[in-house]
Amino acid sequence: MSLHLLVLAGGSGTRLWPLSRSRLPKHLLPLAPSGKTLLRDTLERALSLAERVHVVTSAAQAERCLADLNAVGLGADAVIAEPVARGTGPALALAVASIIKDDPAALVASVHADHRISDPDAWRTAVIASAGWALATGGLATVGIQPTRPATAFGYIEIADPMPSETWTSPRHAPRPLVEEAAKLAAFTAIRFAEKPSAETAERYFAGGRHLWNLGLFAWPGAYFHEAVQRASPDLAESIARVVAAQAAGDEAAAEGVYAAIAATPVEPLVFERAERFAVVKAAFAWSDLGSWADLHDARAAAGEADAAGNVTDGDALVLAGRRCTVEARGGRLVAVVGADDLVVVDTADAVLVVPSGQSQRVKEVVDSLRDAGRTELL
Repeated sequence: MSLHLLVLAGGSGTRLWPLSRSRLPKHLLPLAPSGKTLLRDTLERALSLAERVHVVTSAAQAERCLADLNAVGLGADAVIAEPVARGTGPALALAVASIIKDDPAALVASVHADHRISDPDAWRTAVIASAGWALATGGLATVGIQPTRPATAFGYIEIADPMPSETWTSPRHAPRPLVEEAAKLAAFTAIRFAEKPSAETAERYFAGGRHLWNLGLFAWPGAYFHEAVQRASPDLAESIARVVAAQAAGDEAAAEGVYAAIAATPVEPLVFERAERFAVVKAAFAWSDLGSWADLHDARAAAGEADAAGNVTDGDALVLAGRRCTVEARGGRLVAVVGADDLVVVDTADAVLVVPSGQSQRVKEVVDSLRDAGRTELL
């Protein structure tokens, strides 16, 4: 048994437009606490955990990921590329099928490249714990975080009884200090995933104490996941097998033709929400999926990157008589904000965004409008 860690790096990060674009998505921006790109920061956290680390991305983004791979000593052979983007379901099905072709007994963990983590040691411990529970149960394991507020922008996992600690099994090659720490984390059986709730439902989840935030960090035996895909969608499983065979033969055109016909599908409804064996590790560390400019502001402020008035700025930016503003001056000119609170201003060479922090989730509407208008040069 060997642990393979998949770093999902295929998103476009539309909610951080205009800084994040299809040609420079969120995970390739220097938004980590270290000032490095989110992808490189994730790779550096991951390398000590697994025998093999793979970046799962689209073919269109693979070359742009190579600089971060090379910076940590990995090469192009660490990339598992979707011929075209089809969502996390097909992407993970392709990655797992590619891995178990050569390593049938592989244990697999999956993490996201575009999350901001301020406590890498706690993150590593949680990932190893989830891999340990996946190994012990022969099924799916994930990581949940105790909510700190009744958030409506996150998915949740409802938990039930504690898992019996004597059944925990550590990945055998994992660093011993991590294994010892991971064994201390509480784990629970899961009842179900819950989608992003209404405000009223989020309040109930927060008060009840039986719902954890779903971070999208998962682990499973490769064979278990592969069989789950076959049960859930035989057509998808057959298509993935054809893609893997075509890629192995070097026929990328055939692989793309088959893969392009696959419907885009998130992995949660495809596999995870159907899981019969499901363990949840309860972790505690500062985490953000940077799903909006407000999320990025909060994460940077929590890391001490804000000024005394709570403003977070980059570039030639000036905030006077304003509080809790985000100002990104990336267009080569001064950006000044005067007498405004809770405002996001992002200035780039070809676009300017101004939006109240509380409405920053609506930036995706701008991207949708530009796409509908055919203004792809701005995307």
